[in-house]
Amino acid sequence: MAQEDQRPTWSLKTSLQGKELIGEWELSSMPATSNSASLRAAALAAPTGVKSGSTVQFRVKLVDPNGVVTDVTGSNKLRYMPKGCLAFTPDGKATVSKTSTPPWSCSKGDPVMLSIIYADDVTKQAAVNMYVLTIE
Repeated sequence: MAQEDQRPTWSLKTSLQGKELIGEWELSSMPATSNSASLRAAALAAPTGVKSGSTVQFRVKLVDPNGVVTDVTGSNKLRYMPKGCLAFTPDGKATVSKTSTPPWSCSKGDPVMLSIIYADDVTKQAAVNMYVLTIE
């Protein structure tokens, strides 16, 4: 059985303290005409720093297939899935841990992966984006 290989039609855009994050969705949406140097530069610019011990506010927007943007920050349809070092509240605030819990390391320069999922069981709308943050 072949797998469906169609690109998702809904997406998420996320910002942190007013800075729009570059996630997997944005990197995969770069034009096919982009050269490897511009793609590499975008990937290197993607990680955003978060200060150890701080609390930061994530803003999440849902983008429909027509490009209409809706702020869904604080929605109960959002799920934050960090890979260590971050603890989220339902309204999108994250506390950056000062201590590490194996297998994660939360030291300066360490990467923190974050997946954000939006899923509406009633309308069947779903979107996901993945980000890389770094500990400052």
